Amino acid sequence: MSVAFELIEAPYPYLCAVYRCRCGATEMRHGDQAAVAPVGWRVDQDDEDQPRAVCPHCAALADAAR
Repeated sequence: MSVAFELIEAPYPYLCAVYRCRCGATEMRHGDQAAVAPVGWRVDQDDEDQPRAVCPHCAALADAAR
Protein backbone atom coordinates (compact mmCIF):
# COMPACT_ATOMS: atom_id res chain seq x y z
CA MET A 1 0.00 0.00 0.00
CA SER A 2 1.44 3.39 -0.88
CA VAL A 3 -0.93 5.59 1.10
CA ALA A 4 -0.48 5.22 4.85
CA PHE A 5 -2.26 7.05 7.63
CA GLU A 6 -0.02 7.57 10.65
CA LEU A 7 -0.42 9.26 14.01
CA ILE A 8 2.48 11.65 14.50
CA GLU A 9 3.73 11.85 18.08
CA ALA A 10 4.25 15.54 18.72
CA PRO A 11 3.24 17.90 21.50
CA TYR A 12 -0.17 17.89 19.79
CA PRO A 13 -0.62 14.53 18.01
CA TYR A 14 -2.29 14.67 14.62
CA LEU A 15 -3.15 12.31 11.79
CA CYS A 16 -0.99 12.40 8.67
CA ALA A 17 -1.31 10.71 5.31
CA VAL A 18 1.98 9.72 3.70
CA TYR A 19 1.81 9.22 -0.08
CA ARG A 20 4.66 7.11 -1.50
CA CYS A 21 5.22 6.53 -5.20
CA ARG A 22 7.07 3.49 -6.55
CA CYS A 23 9.92 5.79 -7.66
CA GLY A 24 10.53 6.81 -4.04
CA ALA A 25 8.88 10.23 -4.12
CA THR A 26 6.91 11.02 -0.96
CA GLU A 27 4.46 13.70 0.05
CA MET A 28 2.80 14.16 3.45
CA ARG A 29 -0.59 15.71 4.16
CA HIS A 30 -2.03 16.41 7.59
CA GLY A 31 -5.11 17.77 9.29
CA ASP A 32 -8.11 18.44 7.08
CA GLN A 33 -6.00 17.76 3.99
CA ALA A 34 -5.00 14.21 5.03
CA ALA A 35 -7.75 12.61 2.94
CA VAL A 36 -7.01 14.71 -0.16
CA ALA A 37 -4.22 13.64 -2.52
CA PRO A 38 -1.43 16.19 -3.00
CA VAL A 39 -1.65 18.43 -6.08
CA GLY A 40 -0.66 16.51 -9.19
CA TRP A 41 -0.70 13.12 -7.48
CA ARG A 42 -3.09 10.34 -8.50
CA VAL A 43 -4.37 7.60 -6.25
CA ASP A 44 -5.41 4.46 -8.13
CA GLN A 45 -6.32 0.98 -6.95
CA ASP A 46 -3.73 -1.76 -7.41
CA ASP A 47 -4.42 -5.41 -8.30
CA GLU A 48 -5.29 -6.19 -4.66
CA ASP A 49 -7.72 -3.23 -4.46
CA GLN A 50 -5.31 -1.25 -2.27
CA PRO A 51 -4.65 2.47 -2.82
CA ARG A 52 -1.56 3.17 -4.93
CA ALA A 53 -0.16 6.70 -5.09
CA VAL A 54 1.49 7.94 -8.28
CA CYS A 55 3.61 11.11 -8.23
CA PRO A 56 3.18 13.79 -10.93
CA HIS A 57 6.37 12.71 -12.73
CA CYS A 58 5.38 9.04 -12.94
CA ALA A 59 1.80 9.99 -13.85
CA ALA A 60 3.11 12.07 -16.79
CA LEU A 61 5.31 9.17 -17.92
CA ALA A 62 2.36 6.75 -17.75
CA ASP A 63 0.16 9.16 -19.73
CA ALA A 64 2.86 9.58 -22.40
CA ALA A 65 3.22 5.79 -22.73
CA ARG A 66 -0.48 5.41 -23.60
